[in-house]
Amino acid sequence: MDDGYALLEQDHRDIEQQLQSFLRDNDQPVVREVCEHLTRHSQMEDAALYPALRRWVDGGDDLADRAQQEHVAIATIVAELYDSTTPERLVERMTDLRDAVQGHVQFEESEIFPAMRESRVDAHRLASDLQSDGPAGLRAS
Repeated sequence: MDDGYALLEQDHRDIEQQLQSFLRDNDQPVVREVCEHLTRHSQMEDAALYPALRRWVDGGDDLADRAQQEHVAIATIVAELYDSTTPERLVERMTDLRDAVQGHVQFEESEIFPAMRESRVDAHRLASDLQSDGPAGLRAS
């Protein structure tokens, strides 16, 4: 995919679908898939999206700080799911994870992506950096 925003939005939809699938069917193997997917997604954003946000967007540091704090909260739930969640608490923690992810996705898609587009952060270069896990020159001339 050559549009970094579309790539992230599709990944958001895939993660949301995995979460809904678990909450609908209580299929435990989905838990590991969701956690692994979220971890990869966070790493991708931390490596490429947030550095570009900080570099090119006025107020980008504050937006990136908030987004990364949300990543920490999501990572905490993921760690708990891996380490210590009992079967009785699994649905509760997955519901908490879904809620945290939904809030984070809403923030990115309604505030971060529009701010980056307005600052002319190039969608094609963003896609390349997201897929290679690192920033290059992302600003369109």
